[in-house]
Amino acid sequence: MKQEFITIQEKETTARVQMSQVQAVRVKDLTKKGVRVYKDGKIGISGAVGDVPDQELMDNAVQNLNAGIEYPYPLSRNLRDHRTYNDQPMGSQELLEHAEHILAALRQEFPDFSFSEAISASELIVQMRNSEGLDLKYSDAFFALTLILKEKSTANLFDGALICQTRKFDRDRFLDFNRGFLEAYRNKVDLPKGDVLPVFTLGADAALGFIGRSLNGERFAKGSSLFSGRLGEQLFSEKITIELNRNPLITGRRFFDAEGVVLPDDRLPLIEQGQLNRVLTDKKTAQLYNLTHTGAAAGGYDDPPTIDGSHVRSLAFRTDSKDIKQALQGQPAILVFMASGGDFTADGAYASPVQVSFLFDGERLLGKLPEFTMRSHLNAMLGKDYIGTFENTCFYLGDIPSQLQGCYMTIF
Repeated sequence: MKQEFITIQEKETTARVQMSQVQAVRVKDLTKKGVRVYKDGKIGISGAVGDVPDQELMDNAVQNLNAGIEYPYPLSRNLRDHRTYNDQPMGSQELLEHAEHILAALRQEFPDFSFSEAISASELIVQMRNSEGLDLKYSDAFFALTLILKEKSTANLFDGALICQTRKFDRDRFLDFNRGFLEAYRNKVDLPKGDVLPVFTLGADAALGFIGRSLNGERFAKGSSLFSGRLGEQLFSEKITIELNRNPLITGRRFFDAEGVVLPDDRLPLIEQGQLNRVLTDKKTAQLYNLTHTGAAAGGYDDPPTIDGSHVRSLAFRTDSKDIKQALQGQPAILVFMASGGDFTADGAYASPVQVSFLFDGERLLGKLPEFTMRSHLNAMLGKDYIGTFENTCFYLGDIPSQLQGCYMTIF
């Protein structure tokens, strides 16, 4: 009988913020452990929160083999890979000093706003090992800030957010950028003229969520994906490469999937130069439907691996363009900061209301725009109307790399 052990250790100190003041401090120190056993093509799983002995979990997992969950797939094997990405985690005292300094500056300089939510310092260790020689370990630590802002003169529940996730926090740079952000927020301006305008977003979460569902290997094979039957076809602009990226320096997440698969160079292109070459598969989906295995298994420490779930968060556009200002050639653009309530239809049509956005010249935020709605279609957004995916060098959101993606959208 083969065994597999997963251990997740999380430590976090969080300063809860209300009305621009630290109201409480919460400390979390959790250990989660999972054991999988494999016998006669079946898998048994047991998990617990707390430092429960491995033998107790293994006994429970053996009993759970009776559930008859099939897993006749080879385990990942013969690989030792231990990585540490931040060996100097922020302590609780330093966290509170940063929180108090930031909030004092915001209260003094921007009394027309109030700020709430959380500022935290966390440490994470994820280990996965099995009886076949697999031994993986990911260690990391982050400072994370999410301050929901409310303009006191409005009746809205919230009006935007200040965000940062970083391994090494640069407080001066954070305050310098957010001073400019809040000054631009205060400056109310009109939408540029025209029904079709260049629109930029921080990242491409909406598009990647839809594309990720469409790249799901099971849906693809069963014919329910927008991309079904189109392997090898040109889907989008030749500028576009979309990859499964598990480089923790870029993603801020672990480098292996729920089956212990480590990608070569931590990345694998699925759509290359606009052409569909691979879809998202775990071991089961790859074998069942005769598809290339791409190491996209998801699942919790106490769940069987599956193709559905958080693998979508590891999808990323490869940066393909350099100079936003040059790409705009003097045309005013919109930078979207908050757009909720929209989605893609099954055939790829997209529409979304935009709650918070700014007039953008390719380098700076010039003023806050009124609310509006934008619409397009995936084929146009990533085809004839695509501007590019750029490294974010304009806005300080921390040292985890981020991108700005632009395309032309219909505004109404």
